[in-house]
Amino acid sequence: MKVWRRAWVTVGLVAALSGAAAPLRAETDPAKAAYLKYCSACHGETGKGDGVVSGFMQPRPTDLTQLAKKNGGQFPMTQVVRDIDGTQTVRAHGTREMPVWGEIFREATAGQIAGESQARVKSLLIAEHVRTLQMK
Repeated sequence: MKVWRRAWVTVGLVAALSGAAAPLRAETDPAKAAYLKYCSACHGETGKGDGVVSGFMQPRPTDLTQLAKKNGGQFPMTQVVRDIDGTQTVRAHGTREMPVWGEIFREATAGQIAGESQARVKSLLIAEHVRTLQMK
């Protein structure tokens, strides 16, 4: 467990130093902005699993561009949303080393009316951007 805490501290530091956590441009669409903010440090800007901290991770982050290909040509939207929001454990992540973004999103909106809905929308936005990254 200590190893993963150290890894996530490293993720945060590298992301901050690399500019991955820098403010996003206003012209960026919301789905891409959410993906870049929460996912790109590990999965990379293009989703190939080559983010700035991916070399420090075991197992390596998933190549998100291959999800539809591995699912018979259909993008598994429901599965991706569940993986992001933590309602289902990702087998490759073992004991859930990937952040449970749903919990983080819900904490950020605690006490707000429709906070659960806002958390779900962020997960859906990220999943929608991942859908656009699929290799043809």
